[in-house]
Amino acid sequence: MTATADQLQQDMQSLSENHSVETIFVWDFDWTIINCNSDEYVPAAFLGDEEVAKRITAEMKEHGPTKWHECVANLINACMLEKACSNDDILEKAAEMPYLIDVKQALTDVANNMHCRQAIISDGNDKFIDAYLRKNEMKDYFSAVETNVGSWENNNAETSFKIRYQSSKYGGHECKLRCPPNLCKTQVLKDILNRMKEANGKDSKRPRIVYVGDGHNDACPALQVLNENDVLLAREGKRCPNPNSVSGPQFDKNHDNATSGTFAILSTLEKAERREGCVPKCRVCPWNTGKELLSLVHGILS
Repeated sequence: MTATADQLQQDMQSLSENHSVETIFVWDFDWTIINCNSDEYVPAAFLGDEEVAKRITAEMKEHGPTKWHECVANLINACMLEKACSNDDILEKAAEMPYLIDVKQALTDVANNMHCRQAIISDGNDKFIDAYLRKNEMKDYFSAVETNVGSWENNNAETSFKIRYQSSKYGGHECKLRCPPNLCKTQVLKDILNRMKEANGKDSKRPRIVYVGDGHNDACPALQVLNENDVLLAREGKRCPNPNSVSGPQFDKNHDNATSGTFAILSTLEKAERREGCVPKCRVCPWNTGKELLSLVHGILS
């Protein structure tokens, strides 16, 4: 069921009158909090877009899409070996990743609301995310950041970058339909909710979830965790062209003529309905621009 900002505001007011519960905003990172893919943006700053695309294509062809994060680590190591980049150089570029001004405003407004908390569940890595959050003074906005773990390792006076799967903290996961081996966002969101219940007491009510995302792996918790009281803010439409050519705050632009692909979450939900008869129980609200997202967030907060 889709909703406008006004309809969403009415729904949230009705729920607030009947349920004394807090709200947790759960955010994807790539193409949601930031307006690019962090795994591609950072190495492209040193190797160039064409070279990064060529190397990704070659590694995916050789090893398959489940080895994406090994590919990302190899790209970062190539930056360090071939371009003499330091750890700090890498993280400085991560801190400069582009974002939509109104998306950051939405994050700030939620952070300033005493009845809400926020979390990130991302298929990126903690080193890039932490650098971005610190640079933009958003580190304290989130009570949890769940993602893959990056580390710098020294071997024989040579530093290399490695990425450990987020799912390794649980001993892996069993979701085979929609999620890659490194991360199941349903598994992570359920864990966050369990930790909140333990902290608030076993008799505490489940928080209302507002889930903000764009990718196919965001469809998994939308179908398996979110219920009638929750909201999915699903990014629709096309990605902006040449995201690796910009940095820092960005205004909304018209992407009608973009050729760089579309956001996958809504098409993934449509496929799940056609193939498996699965539909989200929650309210689904599409957005593309920062202005549209901010309006939806304000509808919920009001």
